[in-house]
Amino acid sequence: MNSIQFTEPRAALDTIDGLLENSIKIYLHEQKLEPAPKFKMRDRKAAAKIIRSKTREALKQKFGDKTKELIKQDYPVKGNSTNNKFDVVVANTEPYFAAHAISFEVDIPDTLKDAILWRISDVKSYQPYFPIAILVLPPKLEQSNYKQIEYAYNKTLNTYNKLGADILQENDIESWVLQHISKLIV
Repeated sequence: MNSIQFTEPRAALDTIDGLLENSIKIYLHEQKLEPAPKFKMRDRKAAAKIIRSKTREALKQKFGDKTKELIKQDYPVKGNSTNNKFDVVVANTEPYFAAHAISFEVDIPDTLKDAILWRISDVKSYQPYFPIAILVLPPKLEQSNYKQIEYAYNKTLNTYNKLGADILQENDIESWVLQHISKLIV
């Protein structure tokens, strides 16, 4: 047989205010929320969207409605080992240039940086003069691990540049595209 035994009620030794404070400390915890970042972090997907839209805008300036025929997503570009896909390729029966994007506004795995490095290297080993641009969104000062990300950012940019890719910031995209479509025949 189960039973519950209650102790006889007794007076507390602490004051009412003391008991209340003690109970608050034990049972009421204030949630500590991390402050929301003051900037909107853009990931690789957002960076890819930027490179596509700005490339499209630049092509529309010169080709108008024919832009849809020229701009390709995930279009294969021949490399030494395999066909490589980039975020945007401008092609008219054959590719004229390719662009890809990466964002250091968020932590990115080494595998992503290496995959882009492989694409650049593979295409450049087969077609050394094929224009490739990499849009790079730089790290923000507000990031908690800014110094670490900045180091990876600079190292990655240097590597991509040595392989022959043009490194672009957001404001450079349209001028780079316009420069490279001058030879494009539609």
